[in-house]
Amino acid sequence: MPTTFPESTKVALSKGARNQRAVRSALNGAVGVVVALALIPIGYLIVRASQKPWAETAQLLFRPKTLEVLATTSALVLGVVVTTVVMGVAMATGLHFVRLPFRRLLIIPAVLPLAIPSYVFTYTWIALVPEFSGFFAAGFILSITTLPYVILATLSGLRTVDTSQIEVARSLGLTPFETLRKVVFPQVKGHISAGALLAALYTISDFGAVSLLNVETLTVTIQNMYKAAYDRSAAAVISLVLIALSTLVVVADERVKKQTPDGKAIKSFSAKNLLIKNTGLSFAIIAAIALYAINAVVIPFYVLITRFFGNQIAIDWADLFTAAISTISVAALGALIALVLSAPLGVVLSGPTTRIGAIAQRIITVGHGLPGVVVGLAVVSIGSKLGALYQTTFLLAFAYAMLFLAKSVASMSSSLSRVPNSVKDVASTLGMNQWMVIKRVVAPIAAPGIGLGTVLVFLTAMKELPATLMLRPTGFETLATQIWSSASINRFNEAAPYALILVLIAALPTFLISRPDRADRSFIKESMGADK
Repeated sequence: MPTTFPESTKVALSKGARNQRAVRSALNGAVGVVVALALIPIGYLIVRASQKPWAETAQLLFRPKTLEVLATTSALVLGVVVTTVVMGVAMATGLHFVRLPFRRLLIIPAVLPLAIPSYVFTYTWIALVPEFSGFFAAGFILSITTLPYVILATLSGLRTVDTSQIEVARSLGLTPFETLRKVVFPQVKGHISAGALLAALYTISDFGAVSLLNVETLTVTIQNMYKAAYDRSAAAVISLVLIALSTLVVVADERVKKQTPDGKAIKSFSAKNLLIKNTGLSFAIIAAIALYAINAVVIPFYVLITRFFGNQIAIDWADLFTAAISTISVAALGALIALVLSAPLGVVLSGPTTRIGAIAQRIITVGHGLPGVVVGLAVVSIGSKLGALYQTTFLLAFAYAMLFLAKSVASMSSSLSRVPNSVKDVASTLGMNQWMVIKRVVAPIAAPGIGLGTVLVFLTAMKELPATLMLRPTGFETLATQIWSSASINRFNEAAPYALILVLIAALPTFLISRPDRADRSFIKESMGADK
C-alpha cells in the first residue's frame, strides 16, 4: 500500500525541495562568476595574442630562441620534479616508518623552507658564493624551495595507508622494502603526484630565482618582452605556451590520481610495531634531513643574520617598517578576497562530483600555474580601463587572489568534506534550513582547516614578486620589491634587512600550517612512533 502524507508534510517537502534547488542554483551561479574571474588572464592572453598576425605568431613560436627557452624550462621542471620526488618520498617515508630519535622535531626542517621565497634563497647563495649561477644552480635552488611540498604531501598520504594491509604483508614474509613497493606506494602515489604538481607549477611560474641566476625561462622571456620591447602581443603568445606547459602538468597529475584508490586514515594499535628498526637506515635518514636543513635553513639564515648585523650601511627603519606593513596588509587583503571567492567552489567540490565542479577545478588548477608576470600583465591591462581601480592596492590584492585561488579552494573543499553528512542530516531534521546548517554546524567544524588555507594564501602572497612589481601603486613598496631592487644590482647588504624581516614574518604562518589537526594528532603520534 503506497505511503500517504498529510497535506502539511507534502507542502513542507515541496518547500524543502525548492529551497535545495534555489541553493544549488545560487551555488552554480557563484561558481560561474568565480570561474569567469579566473579566466580573465587566459581570456586576455588569447585576445591579445590574436591581434598578432598568424605568420608572425608562427615565426615567433618556432624560432630557435623560443624553442631553446621552452626546452630550458621543460628540462628545469623535469629535473626539479625528479629530484624532489626522489628525495621527498625517501625523507617522508623515513620519517613515517623508520624509528628515529626526536621524530617530531625532524619534521621542522621540512617545513621551514616554505617561509623563504626562491629569490631570497638565491640572494643568500649568491652573497655567499658570487660565482653561483646557471642552470644547475637554478635547479638546486628550486629543488630546495619545493621539496617541502613533496615531503608534506607524501606524509599526508602515508597517514591514510591501511596499516592492517602492512601487517598482513609482513606476516606473509615480505621485507619492509617489498611492503613499501607493493602495498604502501601504490596507495599514496596520488599524494606524491600532488606534491610533484606543486613543485612543477612553482618551477614553471618562478621568476626571481631564474632571473638572478641568469637562466632564461619562459617567465623571464615574457618579462623581457613586456619590459624591454613593450610587445604585449608577443608576450601574450609566449604566455600561452607557458599555459600549455602548465596544462600538460595538470593533466599528467590527474591521470596519476585516477589510478590511485581513495584512502582513509585507519588506526592500528600495532602501528608502532611497523616501524623499521635499522641503525644504518636511521643514520642515513637523519643525515639526509640534516644536509637539507643546512642548505635550506642554516645557510640562508646565517647569511641574512650576518649581513644584517654586519651591515655598514645605516638601516632605514622607517622604510623597513612601512614595507613590512604594506606587505602584511596587501597580502591579508588578497587572502581575504581568495577566501570569499573560494567559498562557493569549495562547497560544490566538497559534495558529490559534478560536471561543473570538475571543469571549474581544472580551470582553477591550471590558473595556479600562471606566473605572476602573466597575471600581472592581464590585470594591469584590464585595470588601466577601470579608472579609479587602476594603480590601487585592491587591484594588486585581487591579482594575489587570482594567483593563489587554487590553494584556497583546495583547503576549503577539503575542510568542508570532513563534515560528516550524518551531522548535517541531524541538523536538518531539527528544523534548520540549509543556510542555518552551514552557519551553525558546517562552519565551526570546517573553520580551522579553512583558516589554515587562508594563512597559506597569505604566506604565499607575501612572497610574490613579479605581479607586485607590475601592479604596485607608485611609491608603494613591499618587502619583496625592496629585496629585488637591491639584490638585482648586487647590493646584498641593503637587501638583507628586508629579506630577514620577510622570512621572520613568514615563519609564524609556516609553523601554523605545519601543525597537524588536533583530530588527527593521536593517530599521528601512534603511526609515527612519537613519545607521549
